[in-house]
Amino acid sequence: MTNSSRRLFYINPTDWTWWAWTVTTVLLIMGLSGFNPAFSAAMAVTAGQGIILLVRDRSPAAISVQLRAAYLLLMLISYPSPMRWFYWLLVVGTIALIVFGYCTMARLLSLLPWNSRETYTLERLRRTFFSAPDLDRLSTDSAAAGCAGGLCTIKAQVAPPAADTLVIHPKLPGHASSEPDVPATCPVK
Repeated sequence: MTNSSRRLFYINPTDWTWWAWTVTTVLLIMGLSGFNPAFSAAMAVTAGQGIILLVRDRSPAAISVQLRAAYLLLMLISYPSPMRWFYWLLVVGTIALIVFGYCTMARLLSLLPWNSRETYTLERLRRTFFSAPDLDRLSTDSAAAGCAGGLCTIKAQVAPPAADTLVIHPKLPGHASSEPDVPATCPVK
């Protein structure tokens, strides 16, 4: 992550996933406004995104696929009437993504053991939740430019550890990389 990024907003109408998340947010707001079929439509949009990205990435372990699966699961949990309040949290989180590029779900997923071998420390949690997203990632990383929604990746969301704070996971001998072990979200060109 570069600290030289001065962009505050991430509004990217040229990216199809930005539009998919925007449509999902609008549908959730419509559902919260009383139009209940909009919740099902939002789930369909998210499931469609997940299927497209699963076909593209060819792996359910890809962070882009995990993200859509987790989001869909949260929408399903929120569907019963007593749980509908939880949709507000999804709306706020998705607005943070489409306006500021901050993806809370990608950051949470980065903490799962199959997505990273870095040990859990307070420094890691600070970097995970309080580092600014790399909004210039698509313009500086040509490999990510072909990726749909390049900001919902661990690399774009979570600042890497400082070289002097690299901690090797004690249960994973020989693993000295600070990069998460996540399948590439884009096919290698």
